[in-house]
Parts: sequence; structure tokens; C-alpha cells
Amino acid sequence: MTLAGCGSPSFAQSLPSSPPVIAQPPPPSPPPPSPTPSKAPVKEGGGADSSGGVPASGNGTFAVASGGTSVVGGGAKLVRYRVEVENGIAWGSNPVWTAAKTAAEVDRVIAAPRGWTFSAQHPVTYGPNKISGASWRFQRVSGDSFDVRLRLATPKTVDKLCRAVGIDTEGVYSCRYGDTILLNLRRWLKGIPGQPASTDFHANTVNHEMGHFLGFDHMQCPGSGPAPIMQTQTIGLNGCTLNNWPFTAQGTFVQGPFASS
Repeated sequence: MTLAGCGSPSFAQSLPSSPPVIAQPPPPSPPPPSPTPSKAPVKEGGGADSSGGVPASGNGTFAVASGGTSVVGGGAKLVRYRVEVENGIAWGSNPVWTAAKTAAEVDRVIAAPRGWTFSAQHPVTYGPNKISGASWRFQRVSGDSFDVRLRLATPKTVDKLCRAVGIDTEGVYSCRYGDTILLNLRRWLKGIPGQPASTDFHANTVNHEMGHFLGFDHMQCPGSGPAPIMQTQTIGLNGCTLNNWPFTAQGTFVQGPFASS
């Protein structure tokens, strides 16, 4: 999500602070108990807290997934994408997302039947962004000739790189600027409340951020039904239902009123 978007306020909410409890020693005077911590841990999707093993930082460099794919889809415009993963991540008990594994997951989303490649059969028109009859095909590459790169990065690295272009990701959001999509590792591992990563939040974030690269700003819920993929579903559904894909199974491009990104 492009902040301003995307990846806009947080998917995860800090719990309210509770005042410290100061224990009073009873007479004659055993040592007083330790004060209760004044702030509860921040909860993430899936019931884990932010201190429960999500790697906060890597070393700021990236490993590129080797190889590539054949062209997927038959749309008019070819989009060459490259997949990268930050180096120096201490994975702990988390699943290890190598560059190869991450690339395979992105490839899966890109090639899915209701993904952006469906535009070949159902060209997309969206007036507010001056998109008319557009369609796309995709190919993953590993060299320097790419149109967009998707980087899976730790929260601190996402914050640093997005902040440099004026986007505040708050340790939680993903963002897109220029030819770079930054996928926040916290969301990649944990998903969001009500939609853990195991429910295909990966498709939601890859399709949303790719949509920004293709030229879309944010959209609002049209009132009911599946949320547009360009809606900031991680912030609020506002009457719509969770939806991870740009199109319905029947080929309708799900869209709603314009919302600035």
C-alpha cells in the first residue's frame, strides 16, 4: 500500500497503557513486590505480540532471488518484477523466508486466476486514475532490467527507506515508491487482526502494492460486497468484506470511490 498509504494508520493497535502499580510493603517489612509493567505488549494478528519473535531489523542489504519465470498472462503491458529479501535477519522461531521461497510466493500470487493477469480477459478502466482499457502480463527476472522490485524487509528497514521519501510506515505498514515495493516483514509473518498470514494476507499485500505500481490510488468501500483490493482493508472495511484479489471470479474489477494515497 502506498502510504500517505498504504501499507496510513496502523493495522495493529497498541493496547491502552495501564498505570504502574506501586506495591506497599506490609509491616514488619518484607521486600515490596516489583511494580506491574505500565504498558501491555502490542498485539499482532494471530494472537502473537510484537515482542514474540518478529525480527525488528536486518542489515539493510538485499539478496535477489535468482532465475525467473516465463511471461504470465496475455495483457498488453509487460511488467518485469524482481524479488529481494533483506539480509542479516535473525529469524529465531519464525519460518525462514529465503529469496527463493519469497519469490515462489510472489509468483503464486501474480499468476493466480483472480490476480492482475485477469485483466487480459477483462481490461480495466478506472476514471479517477485515468486508466482506460488497461491490461498487464508479468515476468519475474533477476537482473538489472526490471520495472518494479518487491523487497521483503524488516520493520526498521521499511521505516527508514519509506521515511526517506516522506512516508511514515510506523513499524507496521508496507509502502511503494517509484520502482520499489517494500513488504513489511511483520505483516508478512503475522498478517492483521482477523486475517493472519495463513489466510492469504500475502495475496492482499502483494496485489495492493502492485496495484499502486500499476497506477491506482486508494479506493473506498462502495458500501457493501467485497472490498476493492485498493481499499486500505487493513485499516477498516467500512461495510465491505475482506477481499485479497483485484477481480471477482466472474471477471469484474472490484472498485470503489477514489481515495487519495
